[in-house]
Amino acid sequence: MREVIPAIKALLVKELVKQGESQSHTASLLGLTPAEVSYYLKGKRAEGEYKTILENDEEFMEMIRHYTSRLHEADRVNICPLCSLARKKLGIMDYSCPYDW
Repeated sequence: MREVIPAIKALLVKELVKQGESQSHTASLLGLTPAEVSYYLKGKRAEGEYKTILENDEEFMEMIRHYTSRLHEADRVNICPLCSLARKKLGIMDYSCPYDW
């Protein structure tokens, strides 16, 4: 379960950089350190089955693109809907928030 959030972060990082954002601005937008962004881009974090499944799901990636476009307009974006959709796509039937542990 704890692998879902890092997979989402990795996909958000990848999409922001793909859209032309610098690593430091990507870090700022997502509340990450530049080192974390670098790790996500180099595949040192969140490289696994969950990320692969989500990355190949068009509906999920459309939602990622939607969220990355909103990051430019908002101070903060709630990723709870992303996490809920990811858990649904991954077949994780435990609907509790991973951060409630």
